[in-house]
Amino acid sequence: MADSKSIVVLNLGSQRLSGAVFSKVGGGDLTLKRYAFVDMTGDPTVDASRIPQLRIGIQELTEKLRIKKQAAWYAVAGHSVFSRFVKLPPVQPDRVAQIVEFEARQNVPFPINEVIWDYEFVAPLGSGEVEVVLVAMKADALNEINDQVAAAGLKTVGVDLAPMAVYNTFRYSYPDVDEPAVVIDLGARSTNLIFVEEGKFFVRNILVGGASITTAVAKEFQVGFGDAEQQKLAHGFIAQGGAVEDHPDPAIAGLSKVIRNAATRVHGEVMRTINYYRTQQGGAQPKRIFICGGGALLGNMAEFLEEKLKLPVEIMNPLRGVQLDRGVNAEAAMADAPYMAELVGLAMRAVGGAPSEIELVPDVVATARDSARRAPALVMAGLCVLAALGAGIMYFKNAERVVQQKLVTMQGENARLTKLAGDIRALDVALAQAVGKSQQLEQAVNDRSYWVRLLTELNNKFESDLIWLTQIQPVKDGKSITPPLVVDNSEAPPKDDAAPAAPNPAGPVYELEMDGLWRYDPAKNPEGEQVVYRFAAELAKSEYFSVAKFEEKRADYVSAESGVEGDRYAYKFKIKLPLKQPMQFTP
Repeated sequence: MADSKSIVVLNLGSQRLSGAVFSKVGGGDLTLKRYAFVDMTGDPTVDASRIPQLRIGIQELTEKLRIKKQAAWYAVAGHSVFSRFVKLPPVQPDRVAQIVEFEARQNVPFPINEVIWDYEFVAPLGSGEVEVVLVAMKADALNEINDQVAAAGLKTVGVDLAPMAVYNTFRYSYPDVDEPAVVIDLGARSTNLIFVEEGKFFVRNILVGGASITTAVAKEFQVGFGDAEQQKLAHGFIAQGGAVEDHPDPAIAGLSKVIRNAATRVHGEVMRTINYYRTQQGGAQPKRIFICGGGALLGNMAEFLEEKLKLPVEIMNPLRGVQLDRGVNAEAAMADAPYMAELVGLAMRAVGGAPSEIELVPDVVATARDSARRAPALVMAGLCVLAALGAGIMYFKNAERVVQQKLVTMQGENARLTKLAGDIRALDVALAQAVGKSQQLEQAVNDRSYWVRLLTELNNKFESDLIWLTQIQPVKDGKSITPPLVVDNSEAPPKDDAAPAAPNPAGPVYELEMDGLWRYDPAKNPEGEQVVYRFAAELAKSEYFSVAKFEEKRADYVSAESGVEGDRYAYKFKIKLPLKQPMQFTP
């Protein structure tokens, strides 16, 4: 069992669980005493099997590290947490918390009472424009994860976000880097990008990771996900571009080319995020790139990103500022260092003074903290009650007559308080009515951002520039109910003189109709119009649409011209998907 001075940390990744035990030495430095990894099998994008595997994995990790009954910090994966950077309007310091809560209600895509959320200033308050990062996670999801940690015999101290932990690690391990940099944490299910520059940081999660590369290998070679993962780990590397001789083994050479094609998607998302950071967030162009996570150890990954991004790329060493205990194999620890970025950042949270101190607090932890705060007051209240009882007993014994007089006075006071209680109940009824009205207003404000969130969802589903939309319009019972939102409005829509359709007995059917173009490119899009069906399939999974059995009824929802003509720039397609939420307006 670890001693009471040990710092226990866990990183609950999508495919690999990692844990470590640190201790603090003089000057605030960290010493790594031991660490361990546990891999979960199967596709990390399949959520149904994650929680049972998570429970088993944490128990196994606890046994390896000998940390049962210890207090621990742990990090949750970036893709499981909603995060957004928000600029606040000019506001007095004493009203910042109120404004931030208002922004959270506007930006978090769930009812605020169903999430656990926190915020942190991107730069110190008073240093210029006020910007905060909001993070939120469904309370049920976080509490379920925390239950697995508790089932392994661990006590939760706090919960951090994986990208924030990586940010803390970078600041700790690379204090000498003063130029704009970006850390790319290549995980299994997703990739975290952490932009770091003087007085500013920015974090974004992209849903492309090692699992997407494994899926591409499985599809190409017609094998299961597990077999594809083994092939990738045993023989996989990214084929180098240009006139480089292929691997002598044709199978390995083919594998490397499949991996390169899949990794190109990672590069595309990274470039898109860098451009967003520069244009929308006002950030500086990164001068250096650091990579970590399991994907960083894939053969030629650093060289591939350096070739594509035209920037120096190096594998991040989270242990750069960490001392190693005598029982830790230094050579093995250095080889495993890219997996430990979150662990070092979590250890910093335990010792205090981390640059980012954002935190998600599970309900059971919040209750325990509240009880601990109340304990001294409860003890003092108990002592006061005992003292009052003793004084009362003595008083009753020595002055029964006075007590009777006091009793009459108290009865009168009780009658007065009873009347006040009735007034309070009446006010409670009025308050409940006011709350009901305010909830309607709050719902109206939330509905205002519906189309912004829907259009953002559409934009996020594009996997490349080979497909784009030219017209979007909401449809009611098969007919447009608003003027079409068109890119090219040179042609006026035809006038519909048909008689109105009979009302649907089951209620109106609302759909979103999207017209667009897709471009054939033998290098980037050899599958032709399949890019349209993949795009529609991703939209069908969205929470904004109500699509049943998409693959079976695909022709009902999607139509696309096909062709591979070299001199034709693009082909038309149409997608029509039923909306889950009814329209809040009438034509």
